[in-house]
Amino acid sequence: MATYKIDGAKFQSLEELKESLWPLYEGRMSREEFEKYVQENVQKTE
Repeated sequence: MATYKIDGAKFQSLEELKESLWPLYEGRMSREEFEKYVQENVQKTE
């Protein structure tokens, strides 16, 4: 089963990753910047 990893945290789905981390980042960047950050930094593991 694939997992998604970013900033040392693993998630079962990309949607779960975004929903869990967005509250931590929303004060520092816009939603668009966050989406770009995730795309550039997420690691998919098998």
